[in-house]
Amino acid sequence: MKKKNSLIAIIALFILSCTKEKKIIESESLAIDRTFKIDPNIKKDTAFKFLNLLPETYSYLDDVIIDAKKSSNVHFNYDKDAVSTEHYYSVYNNVKVFKVNNDSLIISIGTADGYTGYGLNLVLQNNSYSSKYYRFLDMLSYDDKEPQHKTLYQNLILNKSKYHLNDSLYGFISFKSRYINERGDTLYVSAKGHFRGKVGKREF
Repeated sequence: MKKKNSLIAIIALFILSCTKEKKIIESESLAIDRTFKIDPNIKKDTAFKFLNLLPETYSYLDDVIIDAKKSSNVHFNYDKDAVSTEHYYSVYNNVKVFKVNNDSLIISIGTADGYTGYGLNLVLQNNSYSSKYYRFLDMLSYDDKEPQHKTLYQNLILNKSKYHLNDSLYGFISFKSRYINERGDTLYVSAKGHFRGKVGKREF
Protein backbone atom coordinates (compact mmCIF):
# COMPACT_ATOMS: atom_id res chain seq x y z
CA MET A 1 0.00 0.00 0.00
CA LYS A 2 2.89 2.35 0.85
CA LYS A 3 4.46 1.72 -2.57
CA LYS A 4 1.20 2.38 -4.39
CA ASN A 5 0.53 5.58 -2.40
CA SER A 6 4.00 6.91 -3.31
CA LEU A 7 3.38 6.36 -7.02
CA ILE A 8 -0.06 8.00 -6.74
CA ALA A 9 1.47 11.05 -5.06
CA ILE A 10 4.06 11.52 -7.84
CA ILE A 11 1.45 11.39 -10.60
CA ALA A 12 -1.04 13.56 -8.70
CA LEU A 13 1.57 16.29 -8.18
CA PHE A 14 2.45 16.19 -11.87
CA ILE A 15 -1.20 16.65 -12.93
CA LEU A 16 -1.59 19.55 -10.49
CA SER A 17 1.51 21.28 -11.86
CA CYS A 18 0.26 20.84 -15.44
CA THR A 19 -3.07 22.44 -14.50
CA LYS A 20 -1.27 25.48 -13.10
CA GLU A 21 1.00 25.74 -16.14
CA LYS A 22 -1.99 25.97 -18.48
CA LYS A 23 -2.88 29.34 -16.94
CA ILE A 24 0.43 30.88 -18.00
CA ILE A 25 1.48 30.43 -21.62
CA GLU A 26 5.03 31.61 -22.24
CA SER A 27 5.82 32.96 -25.71
CA GLU A 28 8.87 30.64 -25.83
CA SER A 29 6.60 27.62 -25.39
CA LEU A 30 4.69 28.40 -28.57
CA ALA A 31 7.63 27.09 -30.62
CA ILE A 32 7.24 23.58 -29.17
CA ASP A 33 5.31 21.13 -31.36
CA ARG A 34 2.49 19.87 -29.15
CA THR A 35 0.87 17.62 -31.76
CA PHE A 36 1.83 13.94 -31.67
CA LYS A 37 2.12 11.95 -34.87
CA ILE A 38 0.33 8.70 -35.73
CA ASP A 39 1.99 5.64 -37.26
CA PRO A 40 -0.15 2.46 -37.08
CA ASN A 41 2.86 0.37 -38.15
CA ILE A 42 5.23 1.55 -35.43
CA LYS A 43 4.69 -1.66 -33.44
CA LYS A 44 6.48 -3.49 -36.28
CA ASP A 45 9.69 -1.55 -35.64
CA THR A 46 12.77 -3.68 -34.97
CA ALA A 47 13.15 -2.05 -31.55
CA PHE A 48 10.12 -3.92 -30.22
CA LYS A 49 11.45 -7.25 -31.46
CA PHE A 50 14.60 -6.54 -29.47
CA LEU A 51 12.54 -5.64 -26.37
CA ASN A 52 10.80 -9.02 -26.62
CA LEU A 53 14.16 -10.64 -25.86
CA LEU A 54 14.69 -8.73 -22.61
CA PRO A 55 13.04 -9.03 -19.18
CA GLU A 56 11.15 -6.06 -17.80
CA THR A 57 12.97 -3.48 -15.68
CA TYR A 58 11.33 -2.90 -12.29
CA SER A 59 11.44 0.03 -9.91
CA TYR A 60 11.14 -0.10 -6.13
CA LEU A 61 7.45 0.83 -6.37
CA ASP A 62 6.48 -1.81 -8.91
CA ASP A 63 4.66 -5.10 -8.60
CA VAL A 64 6.75 -7.74 -10.37
CA ILE A 65 5.04 -9.62 -13.21
CA ILE A 66 6.69 -12.94 -14.01
CA ASP A 67 7.94 -13.30 -17.60
CA ALA A 68 7.01 -9.72 -18.52
CA LYS A 69 9.04 -8.32 -21.41
CA LYS A 70 10.82 -4.98 -21.36
CA SER A 71 8.57 -1.99 -22.03
CA SER A 72 11.17 0.66 -22.88
CA ASN A 73 14.48 1.24 -24.61
CA VAL A 74 14.27 5.00 -24.00
CA HIS A 75 17.78 6.30 -23.24
CA PHE A 76 17.99 9.07 -20.64
CA ASN A 77 20.98 11.39 -20.34
CA TYR A 78 21.39 14.07 -17.70
CA ASP A 79 24.49 16.28 -17.66
CA LYS A 80 25.89 19.78 -18.03
CA ASP A 81 26.12 19.37 -21.79
CA ALA A 82 23.72 18.03 -24.40
CA VAL A 83 25.87 15.11 -25.55
CA SER A 84 23.90 11.85 -25.53
CA THR A 85 25.60 8.58 -24.70
CA GLU A 86 24.02 5.15 -24.53
CA HIS A 87 24.88 2.77 -21.72
CA TYR A 88 23.18 0.09 -19.63
CA TYR A 89 21.78 2.34 -16.92
CA SER A 90 20.48 4.95 -19.37
CA VAL A 91 17.72 2.49 -20.35
CA TYR A 92 17.02 1.27 -16.82
CA ASN A 93 13.37 2.40 -16.86
CA ASN A 94 9.88 1.14 -17.62
CA VAL A 95 6.53 2.45 -18.80
CA LYS A 96 3.16 2.97 -17.12
CA VAL A 97 0.07 4.23 -18.94
CA PHE A 98 -3.00 5.61 -17.15
CA LYS A 99 -6.36 6.75 -18.44
CA VAL A 100 -7.55 9.99 -16.79
CA ASN A 101 -11.18 10.99 -17.26
CA ASN A 102 -12.37 10.48 -20.84
CA ASP A 103 -9.98 12.72 -22.73
CA SER A 104 -6.59 12.44 -21.02
CA LEU A 105 -3.83 9.85 -20.91
CA ILE A 106 -0.64 9.83 -18.85
CA ILE A 107 2.45 7.99 -20.12
CA SER A 108 5.15 7.76 -17.46
CA ILE A 109 8.62 6.54 -18.48
CA GLY A 110 10.99 6.32 -15.55
CA THR A 111 12.54 4.52 -12.62
CA ALA A 112 12.89 4.77 -8.82
CA ASP A 113 14.85 2.82 -6.22
CA GLY A 114 13.17 4.01 -3.02
CA TYR A 115 15.69 6.83 -2.51
CA THR A 116 15.90 8.57 -5.87
CA GLY A 117 14.06 8.52 -9.14
CA TYR A 118 13.78 10.22 -12.51
CA GLY A 119 11.74 10.02 -15.68
CA LEU A 120 9.55 11.67 -18.24
CA ASN A 121 5.81 12.22 -18.01
CA LEU A 122 3.75 12.70 -21.17
CA VAL A 123 0.20 13.99 -20.83
CA LEU A 124 -2.08 13.55 -23.82
CA GLN A 125 -5.28 15.55 -24.01
CA ASN A 126 -7.48 15.70 -27.09
CA ASN A 127 -5.02 15.90 -30.01
CA SER A 128 -2.09 17.51 -28.22
CA TYR A 129 0.40 16.62 -25.50
CA SER A 130 2.89 18.07 -23.04
CA SER A 131 6.12 16.58 -21.69
CA LYS A 132 7.96 17.13 -18.43
CA TYR A 133 11.14 15.66 -16.98
CA TYR A 134 11.16 14.91 -13.25
CA ARG A 135 13.84 13.95 -10.78
CA PHE A 136 13.64 13.48 -7.00
CA LEU A 137 15.91 12.74 -4.06
CA ASP A 138 15.09 11.70 -0.51
CA MET A 139 17.94 13.81 0.92
CA LEU A 140 17.20 17.53 0.68
CA SER A 141 18.87 20.57 2.22
CA TYR A 142 17.03 23.45 3.91
CA ASP A 143 18.19 25.88 1.22
CA ASP A 144 17.23 23.70 -1.76
CA LYS A 145 15.14 25.45 -4.39
CA GLU A 146 12.19 24.22 -6.42
CA PRO A 147 13.59 22.62 -9.61
CA GLN A 148 12.81 24.42 -12.86
CA HIS A 149 12.15 22.68 -16.14
CA LYS A 150 11.90 23.94 -19.70
CA THR A 151 11.16 21.66 -22.67
CA LEU A 152 13.40 22.55 -25.61
CA TYR A 153 12.28 19.89 -28.08
CA GLN A 154 9.72 17.10 -28.20
CA ASN A 155 8.66 14.63 -30.88
CA LEU A 156 6.15 11.90 -30.09
CA ILE A 157 4.87 9.14 -32.36
CA LEU A 158 2.08 6.77 -31.29
CA ASN A 159 0.32 3.85 -32.96
CA LYS A 160 -3.09 5.56 -32.77
CA SER A 161 -4.79 8.75 -31.62
CA LYS A 162 -7.33 7.43 -29.09
CA TYR A 163 -6.92 4.79 -26.40
CA HIS A 164 -9.32 2.86 -24.21
CA LEU A 165 -8.80 0.81 -21.07
CA ASN A 166 -6.61 -2.28 -21.72
CA ASP A 167 -5.50 -1.03 -25.16
CA SER A 168 -1.89 -1.68 -26.14
CA LEU A 169 0.12 1.48 -26.76
CA TYR A 170 3.29 1.64 -28.87
CA GLY A 171 5.36 4.77 -29.29
CA PHE A 172 8.61 6.62 -29.87
CA ILE A 173 9.81 9.76 -28.10
CA SER A 174 12.64 12.20 -28.74
CA PHE A 175 12.93 14.85 -26.03
CA LYS A 176 15.32 17.54 -24.82
CA SER A 177 15.00 19.97 -21.93
CA ARG A 178 16.85 22.41 -19.71
CA TYR A 179 16.65 21.52 -16.03
CA ILE A 180 17.76 23.66 -13.08
CA ASN A 181 18.09 21.40 -10.06
CA GLU A 182 17.65 22.04 -6.33
CA ARG A 183 21.22 23.38 -6.06
CA GLY A 184 20.76 25.83 -8.92
CA ASP A 185 22.88 23.88 -11.42
CA THR A 186 21.73 24.13 -15.04
CA LEU A 187 21.68 20.70 -16.67
CA TYR A 188 20.47 19.31 -19.97
CA VAL A 189 18.26 16.26 -20.29
CA SER A 190 17.70 14.12 -23.35
CA ALA A 191 15.47 11.07 -23.78
CA LYS A 192 15.10 9.04 -26.95
CA GLY A 193 13.73 5.62 -27.83
CA HIS A 194 10.78 3.29 -28.26
CA PHE A 195 8.31 2.31 -25.56
CA ARG A 196 5.10 0.35 -25.05
CA GLY A 197 2.49 -0.30 -22.41
CA LYS A 198 -1.08 -1.30 -21.66
CA VAL A 199 -3.60 1.36 -20.68
CA GLY A 200 -4.61 0.95 -17.04
CA LYS A 201 -7.07 2.57 -14.66
CA ARG A 202 -6.33 5.75 -12.81
CA GLU A 203 -5.34 4.85 -9.26
CA PHE A 204 -6.14 8.16 -7.53
